[in-house]
Amino acid sequence: MKIVLTFYDEIEDGHAEQVLAQLRSEPAADVDVRINSPGGSVSAGLAIFNALKPRKPTVYIDGVAASIASLIAMAGARIIAAENALVMIHDPWASTQGNAAELRRTAEILDKHRDAMLSAYARSGLARKDLLTLLAAETWMSAEEALALGFVDEVAEALRYAAHAPASFAGYYNTPKELLMDPKKKRGAVGGDPQVPNPSASTETPSSPAPTPNATEVLIAALRDRNVTMTAMVAPYIDTNQDIRNYTLQALADPAITTAAFGQQVLALLGRDCAPIAGVVTVDGYGNTLLNGRPSSDMRVSGGHADGGDFVQATSDALAIRAGIKVEKPHAGARDVQGMSLSDIMQACVRRSGRSVVGFGDRSRGGLVRAALSTSDFPAILENSLNKALRGGFEAEPATFEAWTRKVLVPDFKPQSRPILGSAPDLLKVVEGAEYTFGALDEDKAVPYSVGKFGRLVRLTWEAMVNDDLGAFLRMTQALGQAAARAEGDAVYATFAENSGAGPTMQDTVPLFHATHGNLATSASTIDADSLGAARVLLRRQTALGGGVLNLTPRYLLVAPEHEQAAETLLAAAARSMSQGADNALVPAWLAKLELVVEARLDGGAFYVLTGAESIDTLERAWLEADNGPVVSEEDGFYDDAKAFKVRHVFGGRWLDWRGAVKVPIT
Repeated sequence: MKIVLTFYDEIEDGHAEQVLAQLRSEPAADVDVRINSPGGSVSAGLAIFNALKPRKPTVYIDGVAASIASLIAMAGARIIAAENALVMIHDPWASTQGNAAELRRTAEILDKHRDAMLSAYARSGLARKDLLTLLAAETWMSAEEALALGFVDEVAEALRYAAHAPASFAGYYNTPKELLMDPKKKRGAVGGDPQVPNPSASTETPSSPAPTPNATEVLIAALRDRNVTMTAMVAPYIDTNQDIRNYTLQALADPAITTAAFGQQVLALLGRDCAPIAGVVTVDGYGNTLLNGRPSSDMRVSGGHADGGDFVQATSDALAIRAGIKVEKPHAGARDVQGMSLSDIMQACVRRSGRSVVGFGDRSRGGLVRAALSTSDFPAILENSLNKALRGGFEAEPATFEAWTRKVLVPDFKPQSRPILGSAPDLLKVVEGAEYTFGALDEDKAVPYSVGKFGRLVRLTWEAMVNDDLGAFLRMTQALGQAAARAEGDAVYATFAENSGAGPTMQDTVPLFHATHGNLATSASTIDADSLGAARVLLRRQTALGGGVLNLTPRYLLVAPEHEQAAETLLAAAARSMSQGADNALVPAWLAKLELVVEARLDGGAFYVLTGAESIDTLERAWLEADNGPVVSEEDGFYDDAKAFKVRHVFGGRWLDWRGAVKVPIT
């Protein structure tokens, strides 16, 4: 019995699960692996390699084993490559953006993946430093070169090798993607619907005699000439167009594809996403796309057809990035539109709506603005870009309250009733044969509160769009996002000032910080180990509403800027004590576990010790579920010849319980 696994496409995450399932279904079967793949997911490739290696498969490189596909090949107990096959190895790579620290983290992650891959490529017998050199250089190898370097064990004659290949591997483009990992199923093919041969059937006898060596040499020379011609044809696009790169790798591995057929397919790929509306699209001698003889401002979204959603998403990301706004995971097509001006984008939107842009030159840019605003794409791009700017500003604004509060989503503006943690009744002992007694949450202790709406109207003037000055407006919207975060922070920390610093009145009609609640410590002259220790005792001694000691652990030290240095000095000393051991302790080591939170909205008259919101309810923040944070939406109508947008943030908050926070006054 034999399993034949075929990798004739990009390696995707789901393939690893399919390989494991097939191997588990026949645990005693021999395994053959056939590869013609440009590579793909590193994590999937590593998982497939680890699953295959214990089964000691025979690996056949039918065409191309590139990138992570070459690593999968290394799982073979014996690796056989067709004489015109190609093998490529390189360092893993990723697209990212961010500050220097984030880029360094990405580089470290890539190094970890590279080191994981080295253990597989070590099968070649090459030293680590030699493998690192080959990976860094993105090394392409012919079958003979791969044999010489130890990456394959045997090179098979091309025509004889093809005669041995099962029918399921002939005709890459006739193999449906869903059958690539399951050669037991039928597949449709030109000229019939053949059943895939039994993988266990013998393939030792060629179906036709091998050609004479002279004939083989002639065919190989012709194939090399064909490959050189194909490579030259796509040279301007191979590094920037992933579709053409993938197709070229496939074509080079398929001797049946002629240069004429290859050229037609490349042209089809180049023109697939072009929309020649109100103009003629051509390509100049340098590979530049022209519209009516001039550089086209139509965009192509890499990796797929530029439909409305892709176009809007990619353009919005590009505009936000251009304005200096951080975008997590920008659309792959954003780089294609980076160089387009706002006028170019508006023209593209007008053309995509099926209208001509003839006559919208520099002198009639105002007409272009009005035409673009009447399309579906351009207003969506504006709104999407503004939301990215708003969220970018919101997330960039320091929000110290996020550390120690809990955020929830609520469906509407109605009062939300929250039975607090600890309001459940104690469990009672049930003796043998006795009945259980009913208990319920203490509804009298439920805390109602509701969210409120905050917002402003902003206007994008017609003059700003005519002057191609969208960046300044996006920056202003980003500032509004920061204002939304500040508004939420203001609401949170205003609670500390209520009742002359005692905090809001709780459900028992007593202020938040009060001796009755056991969370108001004796005054201290400064932040020191003794005052923090006293606050810890108060947290530990708190009891639940339903009965029982809570034994809460201090997690956060919340201070005003006036006490920041004293707190840092104390926590740093505690960290040294922890590293030196108890015998050399300068201050209690437990203080090093506190997370310092510094908030300028607090006055210097106290500091606070809080437990985590997962242990007991403290302050709960709520956002409206439909918005899930600050949003921008278009306002109907024009005001002063401008486009109006509404910035809205719906939120609310309430202290649910006093037991998780202790106040220490400073005198």
